[in-house]
Amino acid sequence: MESKTTLSRELAKFAITASYGDLPEAVIHQAKRCLLDTIGVIIAGAALADSAKVIQDFVKEHGTAGNATVIGASQKLEASYAALANGVAAHALELDDGSKYATYHPGASMIPTALALGEQCNASLANILLALALGYEVSLRIGTSVNPSHYLKGFHPTGTVGTFGTTVVSSKLLGLSLEELISAMGIVGSLASGINQYEIDGSFVKHLHPGNAARNGIFAAYLARKGFTGPQEILEGRLGFAHCFSHAFTPEIVDRNLGKEWEFQKIYFKPYCSCRYVHYAVEAVQNIQNEHVVTLEDIESIRVRTHQNAKQGSDIPDYQTVLHARLSIQYGIGSMLVRGKAGLQEYTEENIKDDRIKALAQKIVIEEDPVIQASYPEKRTTIVEIRNKDGQIWSSTVDYAKGDPLNPMSDEDLREKFKEVTHNIFSGEKADKVMNWVMSGDPTEKPIVDLTKMLSY
Repeated sequence: MESKTTLSRELAKFAITASYGDLPEAVIHQAKRCLLDTIGVIIAGAALADSAKVIQDFVKEHGTAGNATVIGASQKLEASYAALANGVAAHALELDDGSKYATYHPGASMIPTALALGEQCNASLANILLALALGYEVSLRIGTSVNPSHYLKGFHPTGTVGTFGTTVVSSKLLGLSLEELISAMGIVGSLASGINQYEIDGSFVKHLHPGNAARNGIFAAYLARKGFTGPQEILEGRLGFAHCFSHAFTPEIVDRNLGKEWEFQKIYFKPYCSCRYVHYAVEAVQNIQNEHVVTLEDIESIRVRTHQNAKQGSDIPDYQTVLHARLSIQYGIGSMLVRGKAGLQEYTEENIKDDRIKALAQKIVIEEDPVIQASYPEKRTTIVEIRNKDGQIWSSTVDYAKGDPLNPMSDEDLREKFKEVTHNIFSGEKADKVMNWVMSGDPTEKPIVDLTKMLSY
């Protein structure tokens, strides 16, 4: 097949030629933060989420024995099955990292891929951090180039865009050549899948998307290594990913200043176990509660002004399931007003049936604001206005929710989150051991199997 200059080739060159020593220290540190955060989320999801338990049962019955750990299931399987199970667990509690520009959750697919293949290949932590930095960077650029149109068209980028990142992670750990990685990206473009119909009924399938992306990335890399080929213009081609999956494509984003400017540094982290769009509304309500005494009986109506993505994905007053409630701005606001919090314990089958929150949800109107939309995605502004029965209006505006690079979660914040989400599963001593292993010491001298042994329970 004749070689030609394509976006896939440019991205593949970047990924294949990069070494651990090429990474800026800030990028290495970011990779450690993402790894630690996602491990904690997987541990919690594997123990607490029904969808994760279903997938654990599935891979136990149908998976092939291997060297990769299924976290929380005390079993080792072939890498693609372990990555599938851990990817579902990573996304099941809506606590995973994300990108407001690429509109998806990269860690939920890429870190399960890296852990599974890294364990199978006996990789070092340095190998893992390199593969993750490259996988995040490639997929973030692809995602940013097609969004928000890709999301608004009905696709879930965590399942679609994520496949390109997991393919880079897999190819780097497996030592693929340049031409093999180009083919692997071409292959996985045909496997990219995930649609947002789950927003209508709150079904489990949303959680499958990152697990499927992890499995497909490994699958595509293995196929390419065997000589199976994929189209070289999978991104920009006339019938390629960008044109089939989006109404608007900005190709210059894909390779602009590649290796010099890192989209990876723009990742956000989540303090709350709900859709990112909900966080803004929750923080706005917190701000109002800090300044005013808000009683349920006095609330006449609540108006939320926000951007189109939030209106489309999180305007869910009649939530039906726990997942549905995690996506619902109405439930997040209601939980804050009724209980003063919106953490893991607030998202249970019993708690989402609370009639007080259901009644409040019917008083909440969500509107797309053209001024807010004009600044999207740099600002995902949300304005909450609570009107009481005397006609008073209490308002708060949130431009950058906690966890955004402009309102960051510190390393200590992430450590506290890790301990909070794992405290019923890991002892404090074991949590500290995992956190210190990831964040401290020389990554080149740490085999990843030392970490996965700690995660097998």
